[in-house]
Amino acid sequence: METINIAVIGSDGVGKSSFVQRALRLTRSPTSNISTVRMEVEGVTTLVTLIELDLAYFDVSPGQQIHWPKQVNGHMVPRVDGAMVLYDVMNKDSIRELPPTLSALANSALPTILVATKCDNPESLRQIDTAGMAAAFPSCLADFKTSSNVPGSTRECLQVMLRAAVANRRGVIDKSDAAVQRRRAASTANLDAPQDRYGTRPESEHSSKHSRASSDLSLIRGFMQPDPSEGHYRGPARSPRLPYATTGAAQSSHPTDDTVSSMLRTPGVRIDAVPDTFLDVDESDAESYRHSDDIPILQRNDEAFVERPAKVAGVTFDELVDRLLAPRMSRADNNFADIFLCLYRKFAAPGELFSAILTRLDRVKEDKTAHYLMKTATQLRIIEVVAKWVATYPGDFARPTTRRNLEDLIKHLSTEPIFSAAANQMRNHLENNVVEDDDTDWAKSDKEEQRGSNATGSGLTDSPKRGGDLHTALSSLRLNEKEANEHSGRPSQGSDLSHLERVSSSNGGASQFQFHSYEDYEREAATMVPQSTLPLNKFRYHIFIDADPDDIADEITRIDWVMFSSIRIRDLVRHVSLSAEEKERCRSLRNVNRMIAHFNHVAKWVANMVLIRDKAKHRAPILEKFMNIALKLRQLNNYNGLAAVLAGINGAAVHRLAQTRALVSPEVQKRFARLVLLMGTQKSHFAYRLAWENSPLPRIPFMPLHRRDLVSAEEGSRTFVGPNGDRINWKKFEVLGEVLLPIMKSQGTPYPNLHKHEMSRELILDCRMETDEENIYQRSCQVEPMAGGPADPSRKKFPWLAK
Repeated sequence: METINIAVIGSDGVGKSSFVQRALRLTRSPTSNISTVRMEVEGVTTLVTLIELDLAYFDVSPGQQIHWPKQVNGHMVPRVDGAMVLYDVMNKDSIRELPPTLSALANSALPTILVATKCDNPESLRQIDTAGMAAAFPSCLADFKTSSNVPGSTRECLQVMLRAAVANRRGVIDKSDAAVQRRRAASTANLDAPQDRYGTRPESEHSSKHSRASSDLSLIRGFMQPDPSEGHYRGPARSPRLPYATTGAAQSSHPTDDTVSSMLRTPGVRIDAVPDTFLDVDESDAESYRHSDDIPILQRNDEAFVERPAKVAGVTFDELVDRLLAPRMSRADNNFADIFLCLYRKFAAPGELFSAILTRLDRVKEDKTAHYLMKTATQLRIIEVVAKWVATYPGDFARPTTRRNLEDLIKHLSTEPIFSAAANQMRNHLENNVVEDDDTDWAKSDKEEQRGSNATGSGLTDSPKRGGDLHTALSSLRLNEKEANEHSGRPSQGSDLSHLERVSSSNGGASQFQFHSYEDYEREAATMVPQSTLPLNKFRYHIFIDADPDDIADEITRIDWVMFSSIRIRDLVRHVSLSAEEKERCRSLRNVNRMIAHFNHVAKWVANMVLIRDKAKHRAPILEKFMNIALKLRQLNNYNGLAAVLAGINGAAVHRLAQTRALVSPEVQKRFARLVLLMGTQKSHFAYRLAWENSPLPRIPFMPLHRRDLVSAEEGSRTFVGPNGDRINWKKFEVLGEVLLPIMKSQGTPYPNLHKHEMSRELILDCRMETDEENIYQRSCQVEPMAGGPADPSRKKFPWLAK
């Protein structure tokens, strides 16, 4: 796999770590000076390494090339393919040591990009002018302005740098592409938007062809612009660059322009003068550095773009398997493994994947050039993938041939002490969990009449030895059969025990239950089907009024959690992709249907409880209590239960009760209104999606919305693409993964202190109530007529109230 190493250079405090975090899309600031991720560069999967280097590491001499430090904080510095030099626009000291470093980089013929950080600050408060900096260092390939509130500009900068590094290896840099990307980043960021001296409109409206370029040259707001009669002026932020030219020619004609003081903002002095030596570059229209909007329509998409090879759509199955077995360099790699093992059945059968893995295991064994420790570490990594696969989806190995191949692999693993832990774990799953289930016949499946695969080799080294590098690889494998037995049935590490615990509480009628496998949750969820045995009457009304809202919210959350945890991730995919006839044959889909039915039951239960009493003064306390329950559900991060309660309160039957709402506390209504906004449908549930992404565990998702997202992803694109329809459209599965991964993560962390409240459970599940929406609405109209007049004393109550 190709590697590209980019140096991120800057003085202390310019924001190198933040830049790396945004560029690589890391969840938190990097803890090391060297960060590596796998990225796709020009259609090729590449390991991209960003190396943070302080200016203090360099001791450069005039006219000499750059000398990279050999080590940084104990890490060896690899060969550097390019540099991004950062400076802080709010700190003039951040550029004092830049000139010699940039000169040394130019002498080394390395592609260099100049990056201004913290550009979200107002231009009037900045100590450094970005245009002046760009003019002072024409040897830089491009200049970018970045800020924390526009992360796209940072990623755009990295993409331009990577393409420049690849082009530099080939001997040619696509300057036009770099400039166009730089323009797009600057336009997107909109960090510098100078106005004319009267502050009425942008300066770009005053001039013609190069107006967008000259508009960026307003260094200090309020200064007069150059006279148009002097000719079109192409400023430094829009000027073409000579990638590796030194600054000598420019310094000779403008000796003061390249000094550090000329880059700082000095009141009353224009500092945007630019040497002409690097402006008059012979270039075609297609290669110019103008914004794409400035290129004539008939000249767009030619010359500069013709030579680029068309990117092949999709990926091959072998490429996906290679990525599955590759070293885990980032969280994205771990996420890829989870999604691939969950969804690969859409395009490959278990036997096909297992044969591909065994083939690669044999290939490692037969490699005579690698050190045995490296070979063993690679084998452990591959075996770990198989162990995770068997533990998470045992039904994939239920067919005789695939099961037999797995047994053969386990026998080979058992002969080597270093692989015995993995062998014991997989043998335990094979004996106890590998049975035919809904996974066995789903999508691409192994045929019962299939014959054995040729790839049944052991793939093991002859005499591996233990080493320091192997300890990490072994850490994820269970070391005894007891723990291996506990690691069944759950795709996440948060609840991997196969037994059921019950802890009695001293609180009367409350017990704490903990379930740790799909089967445990499924058995408990089956007991939570509504029974309709208790009548809704005044007695039930008073019980509800006296109940603690927190207890009811806890019980709603406990029921939701049990039902949510009984759903396997693949069941969600099957629920949106199978036909009605196929769904009938999938037994585990009843868990999904049960949770959907419970959501509707809670919404109708809320409406029925509010409408028990005839008078508004009696209905208001119940309505207010449900609003408080909704607030508690939000605090518990139970978005599914919250949405169900809101559906009941905001349904037509309850929402129309103006007299009842008028008696509810204004403070409670204000808090409730915020919950309505949170779960609102505006901007495709933007508020909820933002809250969901930032909610800590444990949490329960709003399942109807996520199911809708799965439907859109499943039906919105094809599984296979390419000229022959034989390449896998992995983009589709990435979209599915964005929906499924947070659900996987949520299922792995149960609520720690949820108690079972029998009284609350009876109120929620066992009340006999009206389920027809029309009858519920008629009851609402009876207790509070349309005109707001007195209720008709002869109106009929709910049928069960008379019994």
